Formats: sequence, structure tokens, C-alpha cells
Amino acid sequence: MYDVISNPIPKCDMWATYSLSQVQAQVNKLSGAERALAYHYVMLTLNACNKSVEDNILSKEVFCG
Repeated sequence: MYDVISNPIPKCDMWATYSLSQVQAQVNKLSGAERALAYHYVMLTLNACNKSVEDNILSKEVFCG
């Protein structure tokens, strides 16, 4: 038996759900400074998502014993 944990990362249906490789392909279409800024925000977002999962899921006991 295990505890059900809700996804701590909100999803907005106004935007499509891309894979990371699709996001990378879109960012690579940008030029110079725009690409650098886009990657900056992508990486900030990935780190925020990683921290949210660590804080809300990985730090909790999922399996009951």
C-alpha cells in the first residue's frame, strides 16, 4: 500500500505540453541574446520544478510499512 501524493507542479491548459527536446528545438530557433535569455528561464524553471518535487514528494515517506 502507498500514499497518493498530488503533483506539486501546476499545469496550465492554455499551452501545449512539450517534451524537453521539443522545448530545446524551439529555443534553438531563437537568435543570440533571445536564445540565451530563453535558456536562462528554462533552466530557472527546471530547477524550480526539481525543488518542488524534492520538497513535496521526495522528502516524504511514500510507502507505508
